[in-house]
Amino acid sequence: MAQSFDAIIIGAGIIGAAIGFELAKSGRKTINLDKLPAAGYGSTSSSSAVVRTFYSTHNGAKLALEGLHAWRAWPDHVGGSDERGLARFVEVGCCVVKTADDEPGLRRIRRVMDDLGIPYEDWDGPRFKEHLPFVDLSRYGPPKRMDDPNFGEPTGGEISGVLYFPESGYVTDPQLAAHNLQAAAEKAGAIFRFNAEIAAIRRTEDRVAGVTLASGDEIDAPVVVNAGGPYSSRLNRMAGVDGTMNVTTRPMRQEVAYVPMPAAFGPSGQRL
Repeated sequence: MAQSFDAIIIGAGIIGAAIGFELAKSGRKTINLDKLPAAGYGSTSSSSAVVRTFYSTHNGAKLALEGLHAWRAWPDHVGGSDERGLARFVEVGCCVVKTADDEPGLRRIRRVMDDLGIPYEDWDGPRFKEHLPFVDLSRYGPPKRMDDPNFGEPTGGEISGVLYFPESGYVTDPQLAAHNLQAAAEKAGAIFRFNAEIAAIRRTEDRVAGVTLASGDEIDAPVVVNAGGPYSSRLNRMAGVDGTMNVTTRPMRQEVAYVPMPAAFGPSGQRL
């Protein structure tokens, strides 16, 4: 006999775990299903864990601003306890480099920030250098492949500056943050099931009815939330809704460079 829930959340990364937590807090009977062995084990664990408020759409920026308040009060947000400890939000600000290619996107971001009252500062190159004197302002774009003999060499000139967003930072451990949310959700009555691969998303006429796992187990619910991250497009195809959406997704890897702060400077760039 199939288990029955108010909602099935596919995925237990930072987003899936947060959805499970919020639904469980509201009194819903929920289950998070993830084909990996632990919360935040997939793309969340590889995240750069940046918390930012700048987006090119009003709804995206509003959601990010709401999230900022949750990160600032993380222990209270997740109930203050997890046997593994709690992730921390380090608010150090964030800079976006101004380039000619990015200028149209930055104009949209400025408009959204101005409309919502989200603070930012427009720094030219010298001011950026004043705050972070160790930064190299040389241009290195456009990108080159690593096998290019000129890889890593300046391409001429300097960047014109950056947009600085003071209400930004990073989370010390994104996978731990996902586990914090799992622990909080479980305290509210949620269930998490791992190593649970989705084989099918079942429908009755024009509505979702539940999922079938690769193990053969069936789980019923009138709501199935797709929080599958890189696998979300595959899940949409299983549900038969991939051709009905204005927004599509696809897996994509993006290289992120992590550079430690020079020993003479603190985490916000101040000289020690």
